[in-house]
Amino acid sequence: MSKVIGITADVFLEPTPVINENKADFVPRPAVNAVLKAGGVPISLPYFTSDNLDRLDDLLSILDGVIFTGGPDVDPTFMGEEPIPELGTTNRNRDISEISLAKKAVKLGVPILGICRGAQLINVALGGSVYQDLATQYDEPTLLMHHQKAEGDLPIHHVKISESALQRTLGGEVFVNSRHHQAVKEPAPGMKVVATAPDGVIEAIENKDASIQAVQWHPENMWQEYPEELQLFKDFVSRL
Repeated sequence: MSKVIGITADVFLEPTPVINENKADFVPRPAVNAVLKAGGVPISLPYFTSDNLDRLDDLLSILDGVIFTGGPDVDPTFMGEEPIPELGTTNRNRDISEISLAKKAVKLGVPILGICRGAQLINVALGGSVYQDLATQYDEPTLLMHHQKAEGDLPIHHVKISESALQRTLGGEVFVNSRHHQAVKEPAPGMKVVATAPDGVIEAIENKDASIQAVQWHPENMWQEYPEELQLFKDFVSRL
Protein backbone atom coordinates (compact mmCIF):
# COMPACT_ATOMS: atom_id res chain seq x y z
CA MET A 1 0.00 0.00 0.00
CA SER A 2 1.32 3.46 -0.88
CA LYS A 3 2.59 5.69 1.90
CA VAL A 4 0.52 8.78 2.72
CA ILE A 5 2.60 11.97 2.76
CA GLY A 6 1.28 15.23 4.16
CA ILE A 7 2.62 18.36 2.44
CA THR A 8 2.27 21.64 4.32
CA ALA A 9 0.36 24.32 2.44
CA ASP A 10 1.56 27.86 1.92
CA VAL A 11 -0.92 30.72 2.13
CA PHE A 12 -1.51 33.22 -0.65
CA LEU A 13 -1.89 36.66 0.89
CA GLU A 14 -3.29 39.67 -0.94
CA PRO A 15 -0.74 42.48 -1.46
CA THR A 16 -2.56 44.33 1.31
CA PRO A 17 -3.60 41.44 3.58
CA VAL A 18 -7.14 41.69 4.89
CA ILE A 19 -9.21 39.48 7.12
CA ASN A 20 -9.27 35.72 6.54
CA GLU A 21 -11.70 35.62 3.59
CA ASN A 22 -9.03 36.76 1.12
CA LYS A 23 -6.45 34.10 1.96
CA ALA A 24 -6.05 30.83 0.08
CA ASP A 25 -4.08 27.72 1.07
CA PHE A 26 -2.11 25.96 -1.65
CA VAL A 27 0.49 23.21 -2.05
CA PRO A 28 3.07 23.67 -4.84
CA ARG A 29 2.19 21.32 -7.69
CA PRO A 30 5.85 20.29 -8.28
CA ALA A 31 5.98 18.94 -4.71
CA VAL A 32 2.75 17.00 -5.24
CA ASN A 33 4.11 15.53 -8.47
CA ALA A 34 7.41 14.62 -6.82
CA VAL A 35 5.63 12.64 -4.10
CA LEU A 36 3.45 10.88 -6.71
CA LYS A 37 6.50 10.07 -8.84
CA ALA A 38 8.26 8.72 -5.75
CA GLY A 39 5.38 6.32 -5.09
CA GLY A 40 3.62 8.17 -2.28
CA VAL A 41 0.12 9.58 -1.92
CA PRO A 42 0.21 13.35 -1.24
CA ILE A 43 -2.25 15.17 1.02
CA SER A 44 -2.42 18.96 1.41
CA LEU A 45 -2.02 20.20 4.99
CA PRO A 46 -3.44 23.69 5.60
CA TYR A 47 -2.34 25.22 8.87
CA PHE A 48 -4.44 24.57 11.97
CA THR A 49 -5.62 27.47 14.12
CA SER A 50 -4.37 27.69 17.69
CA ASP A 51 -7.63 26.39 19.15
CA ASN A 52 -7.41 23.23 17.01
CA LEU A 53 -3.79 22.20 17.51
CA ASP A 54 -4.86 19.18 19.57
CA ARG A 55 -6.29 17.69 16.37
CA LEU A 56 -2.81 17.45 14.86
CA ASP A 57 -2.43 14.14 16.71
CA ASP A 58 -5.43 12.79 14.78
CA LEU A 59 -3.89 14.05 11.57
CA LEU A 60 -0.54 12.41 12.24
CA SER A 61 -2.27 9.10 12.98
CA ILE A 62 -3.14 8.79 9.28
CA LEU A 63 0.16 10.07 7.86
CA ASP A 64 3.31 8.08 7.18
CA GLY A 65 5.44 11.18 6.70
CA VAL A 66 5.31 14.98 6.45
CA ILE A 67 7.05 17.36 4.03
CA PHE A 68 7.46 20.94 5.25
CA THR A 69 7.52 23.23 2.23
CA GLY A 70 8.81 26.71 1.42
CA GLY A 71 7.13 30.01 2.05
CA PRO A 72 7.58 33.17 4.11
CA ASP A 73 10.19 33.88 6.78
CA VAL A 74 10.02 32.20 10.17
CA ASP A 75 8.87 34.61 12.88
CA PRO A 76 12.03 35.25 14.96
CA THR A 77 10.13 35.49 18.23
CA PHE A 78 9.89 31.69 18.14
CA MET A 79 13.63 31.58 18.75
CA GLY A 80 13.66 34.38 21.30
CA GLU A 81 14.61 37.23 18.96
CA GLU A 82 12.97 40.47 17.91
CA PRO A 83 12.56 41.19 14.16
CA ILE A 84 15.28 43.12 12.34
CA PRO A 85 14.42 45.57 9.50
CA GLU A 86 15.55 43.08 6.83
CA LEU A 87 13.08 40.40 7.93
CA GLY A 88 10.65 39.50 5.15
CA THR A 89 6.96 38.62 5.26
CA THR A 90 5.98 36.24 8.05
CA ASN A 91 2.85 34.23 8.84
CA ARG A 92 2.70 33.67 12.58
CA ASN A 93 -0.40 31.47 12.41
CA ARG A 94 1.26 29.11 9.95
CA ASP A 95 4.39 29.05 12.12
CA ILE A 96 2.40 28.15 15.24
CA SER A 97 0.70 25.26 13.46
CA GLU A 98 3.80 23.89 11.74
CA ILE A 99 6.05 24.18 14.80
CA SER A 100 3.48 22.17 16.73
CA LEU A 101 3.18 19.69 13.85
CA ALA A 102 6.95 19.21 13.67
CA LYS A 103 7.27 18.66 17.41
CA LYS A 104 4.39 16.18 17.49
CA ALA A 105 5.68 14.31 14.43
CA VAL A 106 9.10 13.86 16.02
CA LYS A 107 7.54 12.76 19.31
CA LEU A 108 5.36 10.19 17.52
CA GLY A 109 8.19 9.00 15.27
CA VAL A 110 6.64 10.24 12.02
CA PRO A 111 9.50 11.03 9.59
CA ILE A 112 9.74 14.60 8.30
CA LEU A 113 11.46 16.28 5.35
CA GLY A 114 12.04 20.03 5.19
CA ILE A 115 12.49 22.15 2.06
CA CYS A 116 13.86 25.72 2.26
CA ARG A 117 11.62 27.46 4.82
CA GLY A 118 10.70 23.94 5.95
CA ALA A 119 14.32 23.31 6.93
CA GLN A 120 14.42 26.54 8.91
CA LEU A 121 11.03 25.87 10.54
CA ILE A 122 12.00 22.35 11.62
CA ASN A 123 15.27 23.62 13.06
CA VAL A 124 13.52 26.34 15.08
CA ALA A 125 10.80 23.93 16.23
CA LEU A 126 13.43 21.56 17.62
CA GLY A 127 15.40 24.25 19.45
CA GLY A 128 17.78 25.66 16.86
CA SER A 129 18.03 29.09 15.27
CA VAL A 130 18.17 30.73 11.84
CA TYR A 131 19.66 33.89 10.41
CA GLN A 132 16.88 36.41 9.94
CA ASP A 133 18.81 37.80 6.96
CA LEU A 134 22.05 36.38 5.60
CA ALA A 135 23.21 39.58 3.92
CA THR A 136 23.29 41.52 7.18
CA GLN A 137 23.92 38.80 9.78
CA TYR A 138 26.21 36.21 8.19
CA ASP A 139 29.84 37.05 8.93
CA GLU A 140 31.44 35.96 5.65
CA PRO A 141 32.87 38.42 3.12
CA THR A 142 32.47 35.95 0.26
CA LEU A 143 28.74 35.37 0.78
CA LEU A 144 27.17 33.90 -2.36
CA MET A 145 23.94 35.01 -3.98
CA HIS A 146 21.40 32.84 -2.20
CA HIS A 147 18.30 34.46 -3.66
CA GLN A 148 18.88 33.83 -7.33
CA LYS A 149 17.73 36.04 -10.18
CA ALA A 150 17.74 33.08 -12.57
CA GLU A 151 14.57 31.06 -13.08
CA GLY A 152 13.76 29.08 -9.97
CA ASP A 153 14.18 25.64 -11.53
CA LEU A 154 17.78 26.30 -12.59
CA PRO A 155 20.83 25.54 -10.41
CA ILE A 156 23.04 28.43 -9.36
CA HIS A 157 25.64 27.20 -6.84
CA HIS A 158 27.24 23.98 -5.64
CA VAL A 159 26.77 22.21 -2.33
CA LYS A 160 29.24 19.87 -0.64
CA ILE A 161 27.69 16.92 1.19
CA SER A 162 29.46 15.12 4.02
CA GLU A 163 29.01 11.48 5.03
CA SER A 164 25.31 11.07 5.71
CA ALA A 165 22.07 9.61 4.41
CA LEU A 166 21.89 12.63 2.13
CA GLN A 167 25.29 11.80 0.68
CA ARG A 168 24.14 8.25 -0.03
CA THR A 169 21.19 9.75 -1.89
CA LEU A 170 22.86 12.55 -3.86
CA GLY A 171 26.61 11.92 -3.67
CA GLY A 172 29.32 14.23 -2.38
CA GLU A 173 28.39 17.31 -4.41
CA VAL A 174 25.22 18.66 -5.97
CA PHE A 175 24.41 21.72 -8.10
CA VAL A 176 21.31 23.42 -6.66
CA ASN A 177 18.90 26.29 -7.04
CA SER A 178 18.74 28.90 -4.28
CA ARG A 179 15.77 31.08 -3.29
CA HIS A 180 16.22 32.20 0.30
CA HIS A 181 17.65 34.92 2.49
CA GLN A 182 17.34 33.01 5.77
CA ALA A 183 19.25 29.85 6.69
CA VAL A 184 20.02 27.57 9.63
CA LYS A 185 22.34 29.28 12.10
CA GLU A 186 22.66 26.95 15.10
CA PRO A 187 21.46 23.40 14.42
CA ALA A 188 18.91 22.07 16.87
CA PRO A 189 20.04 19.47 19.42
CA GLY A 190 20.40 16.10 17.74
CA MET A 191 20.66 17.62 14.28
CA LYS A 192 23.89 17.41 12.27
CA VAL A 193 25.04 19.69 9.48
CA VAL A 194 25.51 17.44 6.43
CA ALA A 195 25.84 19.94 3.57
CA THR A 196 27.18 23.45 3.06
CA ALA A 197 27.54 25.98 0.24
CA PRO A 198 31.05 27.21 -0.70
CA ASP A 199 30.58 30.20 1.62
CA GLY A 200 29.79 27.92 4.55
CA VAL A 201 26.03 28.56 4.66
CA ILE A 202 24.28 25.45 5.94
CA GLU A 203 22.41 23.70 3.13
CA ALA A 204 21.19 20.49 4.83
CA ILE A 205 20.71 18.97 8.26
CA GLU A 206 19.57 15.55 9.44
CA ASN A 207 19.40 13.47 12.60
CA LYS A 208 21.14 10.17 13.25
CA ASP A 209 18.66 7.90 11.46
CA ALA A 210 17.57 10.51 8.88
CA SER A 211 13.99 10.36 10.13
CA ILE A 212 14.42 14.14 10.24
CA GLN A 213 16.05 15.52 7.11
CA ALA A 214 15.99 19.00 5.62
CA VAL A 215 17.55 20.80 2.67
CA GLN A 216 17.81 24.51 1.92
CA TRP A 217 17.28 24.32 -1.85
CA HIS A 218 14.12 23.39 -3.80
CA PRO A 219 14.43 19.83 -5.18
CA GLU A 220 10.73 19.85 -6.08
CA ASN A 221 11.51 22.45 -8.76
CA MET A 222 14.57 20.62 -10.13
CA TRP A 223 13.77 16.92 -10.42
CA GLN A 224 12.03 17.23 -13.79
CA GLU A 225 15.34 18.27 -15.44
CA TYR A 226 17.74 16.88 -12.82
CA PRO A 227 16.48 13.36 -12.00
CA GLU A 228 18.91 12.87 -9.12
CA GLU A 229 16.83 15.36 -7.12
CA LEU A 230 13.84 13.02 -7.34
CA GLN A 231 15.87 10.45 -5.43
CA LEU A 232 15.54 12.66 -2.35
CA PHE A 233 11.78 12.09 -2.41
CA LYS A 234 12.13 8.41 -3.29
CA ASP A 235 14.49 7.78 -0.40
CA PHE A 236 12.21 9.68 1.97
CA VAL A 237 9.24 7.52 0.94
CA SER A 238 11.33 4.34 1.17
CA ARG A 239 12.25 5.10 4.79
CA LEU A 240 8.61 5.31 5.88
